[in-house]
Amino acid sequence: MIVFRSHSEIDKEKWDACIRESANGIIYGYSWYLDIVSPGWAGLIEDEYTAVFPLTQRKKFGLQYLHQPFFTQQLGLFSKQENNPSQLQEFLNSIPQIFRLIEIQLNVGNTFPLQIKGAEFNKRITHHLDLNKTKSAAVSNYSENLKRNIRKAEKSKLKIDTSIQLEQIIEMFRATRGKNIETLHDKDYQTLTKLVKACERDGKAELLGAQMPDGKFIAGAVFLKSLDSYIFLFSATLPEGRDTGAMSALLDGFIERHLGEAMILDFEGSMDPNLARFYKSFGSKEVVYLQFRKNKLPPLIRWLKHN
Repeated sequence: MIVFRSHSEIDKEKWDACIRESANGIIYGYSWYLDIVSPGWAGLIEDEYTAVFPLTQRKKFGLQYLHQPFFTQQLGLFSKQENNPSQLQEFLNSIPQIFRLIEIQLNVGNTFPLQIKGAEFNKRITHHLDLNKTKSAAVSNYSENLKRNIRKAEKSKLKIDTSIQLEQIIEMFRATRGKNIETLHDKDYQTLTKLVKACERDGKAELLGAQMPDGKFIAGAVFLKSLDSYIFLFSATLPEGRDTGAMSALLDGFIERHLGEAMILDFEGSMDPNLARFYKSFGSKEVVYLQFRKNKLPPLIRWLKHN
């Protein structure tokens, strides 16, 4: 039996045990992670936490809706048993009717459910790289362009260093790509800071920077350690970083640090063809996950949302 539980009613120890014991468990699903990215989240729970489904809720114009929080690529159904389409459909149909708009992303372990009335499923792409191999085997799958960029970084005498601070990476991002992302606000960067700091305290965050000989960082990245994967969560590159192959060298450095581990590197995307091409250049494989959308908003609100 699937039941809805408000945030205050959830037994977080049992919830986290389900995430940990699920074949498709991922760091995004832990209660402490959800507390940071979606305060007040609720959940669907089956049979004393044998399966759980986070509901990342918000309210606007007096209407409740479900959204995908920033820095949380995938959620959906997590189950101690093997996921199957009928179980997923049952959970999706159990989402309370009070949520008039649903725009959430399921995880890679959630297979296609049967048809759900009034809903749509959109395929999204991430890229996974198996790290359980030797350096020579890894490099053999690199594209020639990637190898050239790594050599360019070597000629520029870039150093891959762990002393970079999160604040430096965020500052780089806000000065470059972040200027064109209107949906990211101060509170979102504060959420990112709180999230990464929490992961650092638990030994689940790794920060790397690409540093010029004069000590200046020109690229930086944040990786989170999940159950059986590392997640490429956030990154930034200055213009001189693009000219010197800094991000190519940085990712190569991270891969080299973790080769031989029974883990994957999840590049967290991308639907952007250029980024997808870059991730594929490391020999990664495309992996599909699903976006679930259901819009029951009143016609006027629906019109306002799109205008």
